[in-house]
Amino acid sequence: MKPLITFEEYTKAEIRVGRIVAATIPEGSQKLIQFTVDFGSEQRTIFSGIKEWYSPEELVGITTAWVTNIPPKVTPFGESQGMLFACDTADGKPYVVRIGEEVPIGSEFH
Repeated sequence: MKPLITFEEYTKAEIRVGRIVAATIPEGSQKLIQFTVDFGSEQRTIFSGIKEWYSPEELVGITTAWVTNIPPKVTPFGESQGMLFACDTADGKPYVVRIGEEVPIGSEFH
């Protein structure tokens, strides 16, 4: 388990619902998938190191959770403007949680 955090620390994280509208493997990438994510009011480019477990094609169209208030990170393939919020399974595979269509894109977790 990780150390306890305060409620104030928890509320600093902005986790939003976004739909993957495009996903590609950048040329030369060993680990990253590049996503275009629709948050309703904007689209963002976000890179995630899940290529070992997922193909871009199987992720396009799904709605999932994203951390949207971390500083942009420059990769060799472009700037990542957020982070995929995924679960780690016992075997080490990240699990991309699918969110139902009844939850509007852009919604924030609390």
